[in-house]
Amino acid sequence: YTGVSFDKAMNKWQAQISIDGKQRRIGYYENEEEGGADYARAVFKYKGQGALDKAREAKEENSFAFDLRDIPPQLPIPKSAGHIKEGASKYKGVYFNKPMKKWQTQIMIAGKSQFIGYYDNDEEAAVDYARAVVKFKGQGALGKARDQNSFIIDLSDVPPQSPISKSEGRIKEGASKYTGVSFDKRMNKWQGKIHIDGKNRLIGYYENEEEAAVDYARAVVKFKGQGALGKARDQNSFIIDLSDVPPQSPISKSEGRIKEGAS
Repeated sequence: YTGVSFDKAMNKWQAQISIDGKQRRIGYYENEEEGGADYARAVFKYKGQGALDKAREAKEENSFAFDLRDIPPQLPIPKSAGHIKEGASKYKGVYFNKPMKKWQTQIMIAGKSQFIGYYDNDEEAAVDYARAVVKFKGQGALGKARDQNSFIIDLSDVPPQSPISKSEGRIKEGASKYTGVSFDKRMNKWQGKIHIDGKNRLIGYYENEEEAAVDYARAVVKFKGQGALGKARDQNSFIIDLSDVPPQSPISKSEGRIKEGAS
């Protein structure tokens, strides 16, 4: 968008406008769309509607217009449960634009993110995103996108399982004491993941590690069988307990065997 650039130092998008021969910063933004919207507002305020219209006309020759009238409605592409953040759309290609207070959709074409439109609900936006995929990438690309997002972990048919505890020697400080569970700092929640068909699949996010561990054990039963769950428990059953051994002096290495920086 005109007036918008990425500031690497701030790791944010910024919008700037030239007023009286000087570059004036409008603000920093999480995405370029918000910066572009505020740049247009600044042009209107400081240069008038005529200048804004002129700027749009100057870009008209190179503008990428979306005309989806020749594409029939398409079913939205749902995200898998593991891909949905709290408050986000459940459909691929759609997110909520806070400054505009509307759902927005855009698509990557020739390495560039192209804006499709604003919508009052995410279902309408998702339908047009799917139509844009068909128009610019083909029906095959739409089918592939559905396949990539079709893996959903449904554990409703698996009864609760006791968690798989790690042996004490395998537990890092701050890590979960259960296999298949880790803390996601970005989400500020515990998450459960399982390896299936060579890929790490997200099971879900949880308030505590015990809940995540129970669902991880259930996922092992569902996708790998009861035997795999038993094997996982056996592999983690060796616990180093030194409570019955008195303190001992360390075993020193000979000088010739000590590398720089080593113990």
